[in-house]
Amino acid sequence: MLLSLCSGVLMGLAQPALFDMGWLAWIGLVPILIALASRPTRFHLWIALPCGILWSLGAHAWYPAMFGWAGGMLLIVAVGFLDAALLQAGMALASRLPSAVQTLGLPLALTALEFVRTVIPVIGDWWFEALAKTQWRFPSALQIVTLTGSPGLSFVIALTNAALATLLVAAWQKRIAWPAVLSLGSVALVLACGWWVMAPSPAETVQIGVMVDLANQLGSEQQAVLERDIALTRMLAPQQPQLVVWPENELATADDPALRLVIGQLAQALNAFLVADMIWTTPAGRYDTAVLFGPDGVEVGRQAKINVTGDERAQGFVAGQRRFPVYPTTLGTIGLGVCYDRHTPDITRQLTRAGARIVAMPADDDFAANPWFPRAHAADTVLRAVENRVAFAVSTTSGIALVVDPYGRITAESGVNQTTVLIGETFVSAEYTLYTLAGDWFEWLSVSIAGILILAWRPRPS
Repeated sequence: MLLSLCSGVLMGLAQPALFDMGWLAWIGLVPILIALASRPTRFHLWIALPCGILWSLGAHAWYPAMFGWAGGMLLIVAVGFLDAALLQAGMALASRLPSAVQTLGLPLALTALEFVRTVIPVIGDWWFEALAKTQWRFPSALQIVTLTGSPGLSFVIALTNAALATLLVAAWQKRIAWPAVLSLGSVALVLACGWWVMAPSPAETVQIGVMVDLANQLGSEQQAVLERDIALTRMLAPQQPQLVVWPENELATADDPALRLVIGQLAQALNAFLVADMIWTTPAGRYDTAVLFGPDGVEVGRQAKINVTGDERAQGFVAGQRRFPVYPTTLGTIGLGVCYDRHTPDITRQLTRAGARIVAMPADDDFAANPWFPRAHAADTVLRAVENRVAFAVSTTSGIALVVDPYGRITAESGVNQTTVLIGETFVSAEYTLYTLAGDWFEWLSVSIAGILILAWRPRPS
């Protein structure tokens, strides 16, 4: 149980939300795996439960701000049970594999279950725990997601933990576990290749301005929000941004001539592209919409938010159609989205397939000014950029504003819930990744292999 608690603390510290010590994820599961290896399978769930609950707390400390203290803590404990069950499943799967590949049991189980619970309707919208997100500040580790999507990085981290635990148990037994040595060698190769493929920024770059405006402090006064964003944008002018992204403020209506004139004149004054978040009213309903204005002050295009939350539906917003228009510009082809659209991998992937090389998303990460959720959502931004080799820019009413280059290197990052204006330098990559073109092939392969192993298993005679 002490080993379980130790792993829970390490995994909780590794999560972006609270302490963001991502390097601990590479060793965090080793104590609990050693503990489980020494006990019969029927005890695994209960031994792993302390680990699961502390791990869940580190990842979802923001749940109470969203669901209330009672509901939030109940959900944290429930997710802890699921994490404990995941560890149990990983050990069970490993026991059904030949000894030469037993270290693959936990990575297969984790990748399969992590992916499945993110595609379940409703649950997937709020499932932010993923091992891969602990690495959002480590570009060398991130490059594997261009092939596999983010679960592939989770697989590599879990494989490292399983191999280290196996080696320590084998050392205690005074033997060498060569399959585990080979697994660690494979992980080292993945990280080395990740470092090797990252190219330096080219001479031709794009300067992008992002901001945190804390507009929610102004209540529902739209004019005050507009004036604040204009003032913050003018602070960027001396640095000559080529693209400016505003937060998700749902300003008036996208077809209000007076508002469009004000924003268009500001874009002209900056000689820059500008993305504003506005309300687009149509016969089909009200859309929360990112609108792109050109340096001439004229609208270039717009994109309605697709991944709409329950609260937004209650306010009368409807989900945008799953169309993915992109807009060729002098900076590169720009794709648009709004806030939660970056949480769902498929939306950025579809924008990239359509030709986007820069993705701009206004955002609002304000859950009762919770300081922990924004880092979990910022990690989504970095993963989406690397998965698809696109530059990414996010401005937010609260939380963290970011500019990320196509290799996941953060070139501008605000503090959490602090009024800020920043310029980040990025570039346009011509590369299309395997993940962009093939989608979730690795995830479904993991699900299939894990399922086959489970269905084909027959208990050994006692």
